[in-house]
Amino acid sequence: MAYQSTITRYNISAQDNAGSLPGVLIDGIMNCPLETKTFLQKFKGIVWDTLERSPEERRFLAKIDFFILTWAGLTYFSKNLNTNNVSNAYVSGMKEELQVVGNEYQTFTTMWTIGYVISQIPSQIICTRVRLSLWCPSWELFWVIVTFATAAVKTPHQLYACRFLVWRKGRSILQYIQSSAGELAKRACIFFASAFVGSMFSGYLQAALYTGMDGVGGLSGWRWLFVFDGVITLPMALWGYYALPDLPSTTRVRWLKPEEKALALDRMKRAGKQLEEPFTMRGLKRVLKNWHFWVYTAYYTFFICSENIGTYMNLWLKSLDRYPVSEINTYPTVISAITIVTTLSYGWVSDALQVRAPIVYFSLAVCLFAAINLAVWDGVPFGLKWASFYLTGFAPGSGPVFLTMVNEECAGDSLERKLILGTTNTVAYAFNAWIPLLTYDTIYAPRFLVGNTTTVCLIVFAALTLTLAVVLQQRDAVSEPPPRNEEAGEVFAEKGNDGSRA
Repeated sequence: MAYQSTITRYNISAQDNAGSLPGVLIDGIMNCPLETKTFLQKFKGIVWDTLERSPEERRFLAKIDFFILTWAGLTYFSKNLNTNNVSNAYVSGMKEELQVVGNEYQTFTTMWTIGYVISQIPSQIICTRVRLSLWCPSWELFWVIVTFATAAVKTPHQLYACRFLVWRKGRSILQYIQSSAGELAKRACIFFASAFVGSMFSGYLQAALYTGMDGVGGLSGWRWLFVFDGVITLPMALWGYYALPDLPSTTRVRWLKPEEKALALDRMKRAGKQLEEPFTMRGLKRVLKNWHFWVYTAYYTFFICSENIGTYMNLWLKSLDRYPVSEINTYPTVISAITIVTTLSYGWVSDALQVRAPIVYFSLAVCLFAAINLAVWDGVPFGLKWASFYLTGFAPGSGPVFLTMVNEECAGDSLERKLILGTTNTVAYAFNAWIPLLTYDTIYAPRFLVGNTTTVCLIVFAALTLTLAVVLQQRDAVSEPPPRNEEAGEVFAEKGNDGSRA
């Protein structure tokens, strides 16, 4: 008899009295005989998974997608809008006006990273005590104020302080997206792709402001960028107070009916996801004894630290002294466009085929090719250098696919899932706070021999670490049989019997 869980497929062969092999679908709240799907039904399920669900679950998921994805997407959009604005401002007059010298430009990014790293663990703890629907929007409002203040800075040190305060709660928001198999990767990728829409928009906005508003009201064009960023972020922050539902076990939102709140809890249970477990030292020791914590954190650290390579294309273009400021701001936005397309493609393919690691391997291979070209530099044709910068856009989109894999592998342990998703970000960005200072010192721009060579090594280490994770996942899939719910006669499997989840 074949069963399909909410996380992946687990096959058990058994003949019934009639000698047939009926199918049973366990998917969300569904628990009914599985009819053979037509090609159209399968296609609709690949395009968007809710199209093949029951009417009740479709309505529920439509609400969840609308409210959570709009807020998460808009917030991540504003995050990257406010992360990339310094890069755009730097090549649009900020360097000269603030008299930025030496490695001060790189320090702007480092101060943001330090703030991000320091805030992650306290924020995770606070989220266990304070409702997410209050905590996150309130900090968004604070970030709006800091963004406005950035438009008035007079020295690099004042900008350091502002960058330190505009950290965002980023990829760890994935743990609050309650989705089953075939759902999470594409939603995580939509959420993640919105960040690169922000990166693109920042470049276009700065180009327009530099041309049309430079000097208006006594403000330089690059200062107007921060003003507009604050104005854009304000309504997104206010929307969060209404849109965020908190967790299924604690939600109070008005837009969910009582039966839909019960459905949310039921989906978590059927997906093998444990409800909130309080933090204890015993639980921490349990997590630290598992390979998940160490291997996943190591991979993500290598991955994040290798993402810096594509962010310096504007410095290369400026060094050529052949392009106007508007083009220096807009040409690198193609990297973000490529990332958006590849990220969404990764999400749909990953959910449709129910694979994770192959998607990540592909992105690493493309980025490795680009990194080698940029590390060699001398003798590399101008067109290939340009293409290599653009090819770096293939890598970031595999991040949410990897985090989806982590989320699914740790689905049965809420404490482990929360600690790993939080710690991977904290550790990765802790290293990313100082590694670029050493490897991408702007005095070596645009060649960056040390930085680009280091990136090649980081990508190789990431691939090796991912391979270790896949091997260990497959070992666990064989050695740990799926838990059986005897009362309902159901089988729940967190990993496929062939290890295909990896």
